[in-house]
Amino acid sequence: MANYLIFGFLKKERDLASHLLINRPFKPLLSLLLCCLSLVVHAQESIDFKDQRAEENYISLKDSSHLLGQEAIKFIPLAKDKSAYLSIGGSFRPRFEHFTNDSWIAGNNLNYYTHRLAFHTDFHLGRGIRLFGELQHGYRTDGEIFLQTDDLDIHQGFIEFKTAGENPLTFRLGRQEMKLGVGRLVDLRVGPNVRRAFDLGKVSFQQDQFHIDAFYGKEANINFGVFDNDFTLFEEGATNPILWGIYSQFLVSENMNSKHSMELYYLGFQSDFSAFSDVTGEETRHSIGLRSFGSINHKFQFNTEFIYQFGDLAGNTISAFNFETDWKYTISAKKWRPTIGVKLDWSSGDRDLADGRLNSFNPMFVNPGMYSLAAVNTPVNLLSFHPSLLLFPSRKWLINVEYAFFYRSTVEDGFYSPPRIQTRPVNGITARHLGNVIGLFLEYEYNRNAAFDVRSSYFIPASFMKESGASASIFQLASTITLTF
Repeated sequence: MANYLIFGFLKKERDLASHLLINRPFKPLLSLLLCCLSLVVHAQESIDFKDQRAEENYISLKDSSHLLGQEAIKFIPLAKDKSAYLSIGGSFRPRFEHFTNDSWIAGNNLNYYTHRLAFHTDFHLGRGIRLFGELQHGYRTDGEIFLQTDDLDIHQGFIEFKTAGENPLTFRLGRQEMKLGVGRLVDLRVGPNVRRAFDLGKVSFQQDQFHIDAFYGKEANINFGVFDNDFTLFEEGATNPILWGIYSQFLVSENMNSKHSMELYYLGFQSDFSAFSDVTGEETRHSIGLRSFGSINHKFQFNTEFIYQFGDLAGNTISAFNFETDWKYTISAKKWRPTIGVKLDWSSGDRDLADGRLNSFNPMFVNPGMYSLAAVNTPVNLLSFHPSLLLFPSRKWLINVEYAFFYRSTVEDGFYSPPRIQTRPVNGITARHLGNVIGLFLEYEYNRNAAFDVRSSYFIPASFMKESGASASIFQLASTITLTF
């Protein structure tokens, strides 16, 4: 029955979009989105956009007698008593990007334009039943690039059911986005054009300040064509990585000035083929994590997380870890609100080749952008230190300046690029220092619907990069407009 429901819903979304794709595939969808995006000049406080669009809820508009502007498309009654309603939305993200000496190769300069286009519908069919679908298109001027281009596909499509009662259970089945905590192991992948989704079954429970999710699913495969990202949750023999686990978040203490919360979780990961250090093959890995985070006196923000991993990769016993601490302190709450930050990341690397044990940490589905604006390395065999300065010249402006130091955790393991690929093996090199990165991020938020940002980074290679291959400094500059409705 579950098979029938979810595939029926996905087929409905596919048939609707196929009807729109006549001769020039994206023209009708683009016209619809651009028409709706004309609403950006009329931002309304009642509209609350989220990074995960499926988590938005506009039931509060039910009691409004006259819905104006964007409110009219966020709550479209489908019944006289308004027990059923439809909400629609979307986004358009054009970006211009430049790299000097890409991949540390002197003279390897890149200039290109990309954009991501998305449109979603959210059907609330009476109390407790919901259907959500989202189409996504990614384009890049220099051709088909993995995670950057996808002509058109169903990015999300799920059915959700809530039980009755004050603290209901929520069941969700289908293709959906998922971010856990700050995204140290499972994140949305917002940097590239094609965001990450999972073909997943999930059950959730929330009571006051306690929330817990249990789930099982597979990362969605990304292809370049139209509707060719197959739904594989029930497909035997599918080779995409499998993820399962239990993730909980709960409040420890709270008063007028301070708040302390924690997360405790277990995640399982299985891949038919993984490659770390000198070991390749089938991997089954388990992660146990604890995160402590909050704020003190509205000035000091803290976030500390520890993850231990164990399991097996091609007969080798896994024992790995990741430790991260991120502290921020607001010097003054007045003009510019200067905030200084310090972040330390320590991801284990393999300690001894061919010893039957693997100590390389697996970041699984991490967003590498969280480790530096350069996003050219990933947390495997990585030790990094990030001092930063955050400024708010006005309510609309944000400035973030960062300087990061990167080292190998162990000299027996190499350098890894996103998502978790060893691109520079050890080859007897004992140098630890990978390089330093200067990062700058500027953001201007015109209103809830429109924002503009510029991010730039300069990666200065150090001893290990110089001894292991190409080592020209990388300069990256990207300007992005984000329009949301």
